[in-house]
Amino acid sequence: MKKIRILTFHYAHNYGAMLQAYALQKVLSKNEENEVKFIDYRKNNIENSYKIFKPIRKNIPMWFKDNFYSLKHYTSKKLRYDNFNKFLYGKLNLTERVHSIKELESLSKADIYITGSDQVWNPNIVMELSDIYTLNFKLESAKKIAYAASVGDVTLIAEKAKEYKNKISNINYISVRENDAKIELEKIINNNIEVVLDPTLLLSIDDWNNEIKDCANITDEYILAYVVNPDSEYIKIVNDLSQKTGLKIIHFGLENPGYNNVFKSAYTEGPLNFINYIKNAKYVVATSFHATVFSILFKKKFFIIPHRKTGARVTNILKQLGIKGRSFSSLEDFKNIDYDFETNWNDVEKNLENERQKSIKWLTNAIEG
Repeated sequence: MKKIRILTFHYAHNYGAMLQAYALQKVLSKNEENEVKFIDYRKNNIENSYKIFKPIRKNIPMWFKDNFYSLKHYTSKKLRYDNFNKFLYGKLNLTERVHSIKELESLSKADIYITGSDQVWNPNIVMELSDIYTLNFKLESAKKIAYAASVGDVTLIAEKAKEYKNKISNINYISVRENDAKIELEKIINNNIEVVLDPTLLLSIDDWNNEIKDCANITDEYILAYVVNPDSEYIKIVNDLSQKTGLKIIHFGLENPGYNNVFKSAYTEGPLNFINYIKNAKYVVATSFHATVFSILFKKKFFIIPHRKTGARVTNILKQLGIKGRSFSSLEDFKNIDYDFETNWNDVEKNLENERQKSIKWLTNAIEG
């Protein structure tokens, strides 16, 4: 039996973070000879950002304002927090909690350590290029693998080239999620780097349908709007689509950021219901990579407004699967399209299956090689 341990943002109360973690665990566990667990290491700044009440900090007025807002919306925030923790502790296999490299090294030794499948190499998120998430610590004879690691903003690689080289060069097998990251990293690292699919795309539609089979059936037609930080252009596009179709909007905000025709907020829902809302939507408008992923898997009519700095993740997967005409940057661009056009899903499925098999083969070879 191979003991495999994963290091990623499995604990972040973020749909993509938890779903990619679960998907990687499920893919690896399909081989019954693998014992798969997440090392339950958590970065304080990431974990604190999802807490209902924020720990005290230097900017007292801002701390007070944030916590007053949380108190005002306590019921909704608590329900969302509990729903994410239900998924975290119910679906993910965790080691005991560790707080440092020293504690991590004291855990029972594993055969293979895997990092990745999220923006684990983005210093703007982690506050550093972390030794934990680059596996830059004492592992004796264990194998080190990076699977679908993301930098998020590829310009960071050139800015911190020496640091990336020093920390990532020790990994035995490296794969990333974006082709731009592969190109930039190969300039500084003497190692072949593969571009692979996010773990959520390694599972089939049948796998995901089985996961959400207990979610409530939704019969109403609606537009699903999912964005982390909606700007005015994004809101204009959603409202324009709502006006053209007459459909109401389901969004995931705690408050309405400016949508004109709202059906409901799904703010409190957990990860599986997030998938279920995408599956049942008539249209999806998003900036999110994982909203894009599940829109593709469920063959939705979707429209993507890529994030200005980290949008490479979205544009890369659209290009990789041969999906055209789904990405927009302004309302003016959006107004010029037939919003009801269909994607050639037969071609997309062929491309996806080809990429899926390549990614699974790469991961299998890295584990067994």
